[in-house]
Amino acid sequence: MGAKRALCIHDMSGVGRCSLTIISPVLSVKGIQCVPLPTMVLSSHYGGFGAVARQELTGFCFDSLQHYSRIGVKFDCVYAGFLADQSQIKLVQQAFGDNPSALKICDPVMGDNGKIYSSVTADIMAGFKTLCHSSDIITPNTTEAFALLDKNIEKQIFTLQEAQQLVQELKDKYGCAVVITGIKLENGNVICCGTEKTADTPFTVQCNYIPVHFPGTGDLFCAVMTAEILGGAVLEAAVEKAARFVEKCVANTYTDKDVDTRFGVEIEQNLKYLI
Repeated sequence: MGAKRALCIHDMSGVGRCSLTIISPVLSVKGIQCVPLPTMVLSSHYGGFGAVARQELTGFCFDSLQHYSRIGVKFDCVYAGFLADQSQIKLVQQAFGDNPSALKICDPVMGDNGKIYSSVTADIMAGFKTLCHSSDIITPNTTEAFALLDKNIEKQIFTLQEAQQLVQELKDKYGCAVVITGIKLENGNVICCGTEKTADTPFTVQCNYIPVHFPGTGDLFCAVMTAEILGGAVLEAAVEKAARFVEKCVANTYTDKDVDTRFGVEIEQNLKYLI
């Protein structure tokens, strides 16, 4: 039996380690065949590099799905992240429909730090809600979690009970497993909080807070979590492994206090720890 195969529908940014340039090597080193389906290619991510060269690839993506269907390629996982426009919502829906037995993961990339990204329209937000209903696991941050629940997105600090309630409300509304990343608690701790679809109570994973922000750590987290689940781990164990690996990458990169955070965490020398 060959390696499991994951269709990863996300953007691909050249400079700045994030999205498919982080997801692909993580899945590969964990023994998962990553089939990248770039919704958009960019010269860099949007975080501080000035004017970005970009090209949407919606037509290419739909043509690729048709090609895979013609040749009978099926996927063990369909993992969707950044989507450039409303038509790409339909792209993910088609990929989900073409692979009914696949693990379906949606990272609803819409905003952060209490704000919705300028590129995210009301139609895209509505589309992500539709995708969440069709997903097995969703991985929003707190801003995206509130947006999915049509609540005020500005709240940044939580009690443990509020975090657990947020997870429970998402599970109840969308009928799927939920993992919310990077939740800041009133006591200064940072946690991931999640729940299996059939669980009665949420679980929490404590994170070691490091006072620095790197782009792409959410993509890194979700890639490790996905690989662990495809390898047979239960959700809580997969979240624990993902959190520990992201911490290691951040800490090892941050040892150089003059590091330019725009370029993301230095995964190259840390991938060995996933083996």
